[in-house]
Amino acid sequence: MPRLPVAVAIFGSLTLLPGCITLFSKTEVVRDGEARRPVKFECQEAADKFVAAAKSRDHEIGSTYVGVPFVTLYNKDTKLSEVAAWNDAVSRCDTDQDGLITLVEAAVFEKFPKD
Repeated sequence: MPRLPVAVAIFGSLTLLPGCITLFSKTEVVRDGEARRPVKFECQEAADKFVAAAKSRDHEIGSTYVGVPFVTLYNKDTKLSEVAAWNDAVSRCDTDQDGLITLVEAAVFEKFPKD
């Protein structure tokens, strides 16, 4: 069996793997000092749908990565604080901005992913 094609295949697959050694990694949380926005729910089912959909969404804003195979030189992730993610979810879900999330609003929020 020729060794060159096997070596090329192994090297090619290794270059696609993420880094194994990380030299610098940082996660920055933004909007950390916000107060939690109060909200009421029409019924318990609306609350359950809203909370499940809000938790399933990704709170990451951005990411920066610099590296070579097997070595991450610099990695920085930026994400929203839990309170800021809650506030954004409430304002996105409460379409009429009356402070009451109805079952219909929660169902629509659950069905459609983040913009």
